[in-house]
Amino acid sequence: MGFFDRLWAGKSPPAADTEQRKEPTVQNLGQGSGGLGEMFGLPSVTGVPVNETTAMQVGAVYACVQLLAGIVSTLPLQFYQKTTGGRKQIDHDFWYLFNESATNEYTASAMWEYGMQSRLLDGDFVAWIMRDKRGNPIGIQPLNPRATTVQRMLDQGGWRCYTFWLPNGQVHSVHEDDVIHVPGLGYNGLRSLSPVRHYANQAIGLALGQQQFSERQFGQGTGASYLISTAGKLNDEQKQQVRAEVEARAHGLSNVGRPMVLSGADWKLDRLQISPVDMQLLEGRAFSVVEIARIYGVPPHMIGATDKATSWGTGLEAMTQGFVKFTLKRHLMAIQQEANRKLFVKPGIYCEFGLDTLLEGDSTAQAAYFSKALGGPGSQGWMTINEVRHIKNLPPDPDGGKIVKAGSGNGNQKPSDPAQG
Repeated sequence: MGFFDRLWAGKSPPAADTEQRKEPTVQNLGQGSGGLGEMFGLPSVTGVPVNETTAMQVGAVYACVQLLAGIVSTLPLQFYQKTTGGRKQIDHDFWYLFNESATNEYTASAMWEYGMQSRLLDGDFVAWIMRDKRGNPIGIQPLNPRATTVQRMLDQGGWRCYTFWLPNGQVHSVHEDDVIHVPGLGYNGLRSLSPVRHYANQAIGLALGQQQFSERQFGQGTGASYLISTAGKLNDEQKQQVRAEVEARAHGLSNVGRPMVLSGADWKLDRLQISPVDMQLLEGRAFSVVEIARIYGVPPHMIGATDKATSWGTGLEAMTQGFVKFTLKRHLMAIQQEANRKLFVKPGIYCEFGLDTLLEGDSTAQAAYFSKALGGPGSQGWMTINEVRHIKNLPPDPDGGKIVKAGSGNGNQKPSDPAQG
């Protein structure tokens, strides 16, 4: 991005042809292009509106978003430089922005969580690269995708202009080179489709409907309904009086178990009780949890659904490994690719998330990993003792800078010559 391209940052963008999706899911709320469906949510088969806010009221959605966003926020973003023999980890000026403090308002952890939440609910992770006058990044400001519009400047080479509204009311328009945009499924070059509104709408709507039904049932007592009959004929006022009397004495948790008495010999009260099991309410709610977990690619046991925890592979361990390989890495790769192409102009410098952090909670797996990495009899090592000690925040050992080769019993041999393989 050139110097003159940044002169109008913070002002209104020049006139341009605009490409926008017609689906009411990715447009800015302030523009009104999505209609009432964008503002209040699209209706599901249960009649409950589903949007990014109501979706988080479902425990399974909240658990999936919290899990994925939380994991990304705990992984360190490491910086490397390519070498003739591979690569080496380096200390980079961007390390502080992405691992400690993104802006004065956002820690790096909060920035990653907000960005991942936006990607999982709205479809797009959008962040503004705040630069100084020389063009050097000085902050990473996460943006609300629903308060951001994207225009393709067709009369100026086709670059994209991002216009966004900050929480303080300021409006900025910046070049695409100053925006980290990690899209999701349905990306058309401008915006992605909201997973909540397009892919999980019915599953989340069903979960919301089941949840509201259960709340009302418990709020009204045991979930039973009553049939009151009499041989006499009642007018409308008498019907209302009887109904009010029964509701006052039978509904509500405080009235559970209290007997009801109706005056008059010809009155008959029948209780029509349908248990949640008969209505398959409990099974339906359990299915909703699994369905939402499936949509987000999260093993059900990781959000508390452990009744079928051993249905895949060898159990929990295999499911967790599959989650890292097939779900988490997909998000991490998308973030890494976008950050690398927007932050690094000089070739050979790139960033990558360190997945070794995921082993910290499993001492057995970590010990096995380090044991193989250090090498020994019959095993080729690829790490030195000091590299392991550095990971564990321990001071280096004077004799810990050697790699153990296969067939050796200790690490006291001379370091191998890379030129000799």
